Amino acid sequence: MTKLSLRPAEPAFLGVPLRDLAAVNPGDIAVFGAGHGTPYPADDAIGYALDTGSAEAPAAIRRGAVQSSSNLDHWDYDLGGPLFGDGPVRLVDCGDVATTADDGASNRARIEAVTAALVGRGAVPVLLGGDDSVPIPFHRGFADAGPLAILQIDAHIDWRDTIGGERDGYSSTMRRASELPFVRAIVQVGARGVGSARRREVEAAAAWGAHILPAEVFRRDGVEAVVRALPEDLPVLIALDLDAFDPSLVPAVNAPTPGGPLFPEVAALVRRVASTRPIAGISVVELVPQLDATGVSAMVAARFVLNVVGAMVRREAR
Repeated sequence: MTKLSLRPAEPAFLGVPLRDLAAVNPGDIAVFGAGHGTPYPADDAIGYALDTGSAEAPAAIRRGAVQSSSNLDHWDYDLGGPLFGDGPVRLVDCGDVATTADDGASNRARIEAVTAALVGRGAVPVLLGGDDSVPIPFHRGFADAGPLAILQIDAHIDWRDTIGGERDGYSSTMRRASELPFVRAIVQVGARGVGSARRREVEAAAAWGAHILPAEVFRRDGVEAVVRALPEDLPVLIALDLDAFDPSLVPAVNAPTPGGPLFPEVAALVRRVASTRPIAGISVVELVPQLDATGVSAMVAARFVLNVVGAMVRREAR
C-alpha cells in the first residue's frame, strides 16, 4: 500500500490550518503539493531534462498566496468580497507529497493515492505542481468521483502518446486523461505557437472529441464559448499550465510562448466556470521558481486558485 503521509508545508497556503489527510472533512478544499512527476529519459537526442526546475514550485506558490492575499477577511476585488464571503473557511493545507526527480513510478503512485484519499473523504483536491506530468496521476485519482469533464488551460495540447518511450511525461497529459473511462469531455483553451504536437496528435485529439479553443479563438469568442463547450451536467477538473498566460505576465515557465491571455481573461473564465459547474479539483503546474525574479509568476498562480475557490464558495452559497 502506498504510504500517504505528507510533509508539512511552510508556509501553509494563505496561512490556513495544516491538516492530516485523515482529518480532512467533506467539503474541504484541500491543497497539496507535488514537486516531481514523471521524468523523461536523459537523452540528448530527445532534448528533455530529468529535472524541469519546478520542484520548488509548491512552496513558491504558497508564498505567492501569502504575498497577494495575506488576510482572509480582507476585501478581494476579483470576487466582490472576502474570499469565503460570510461563510466558514473551508481551505486546508495537507502538505507535500514526497517525490524525487528520478522515480516517476513512485511519484505517480503517491500523487494518485493522495488524490484518491481526498476524493474519498469528499474534499476538493487542489494540486500545486511540479511540471505538467504531475496532473497525470492527479487525474487518475478521481476514478471514484464519477463522470467529469476536464478544462485544460495551456499553451500546448499535450496529446503525445510517448516521448523517448515514456507514456507519462509532461507532453502526454491530455492523451492519458482521454484514456480514463470517467473523463467524458475535454475542453482545451489557449493553444498557440509550436509545441510537441504533430498532425497525428491534433487528429487524435479531434477523433476523441476534445474541444480545442486556441488562444486566438478564445480571444475572439470569449468566456461564453468555453462555457458552452463544457457539458452542463458534469463536474469540472480545472488544469492550468502556467505557460497558458502570456510570458509578459508569467515569464517563469519552461516553455514561454507569446500571444497568450492575460490574468483578467483567465480569471473571468474560471470564475464563470466555477459559478456554473461543480468543481471536482484544480491543478496548477509548470512554475519555475528560479526564473521568477520578482515573484509575480507565483502570485499569478496563487491568484488563479483564489479566483476559482471564491467562485466555488459563492455558487454553493446560492
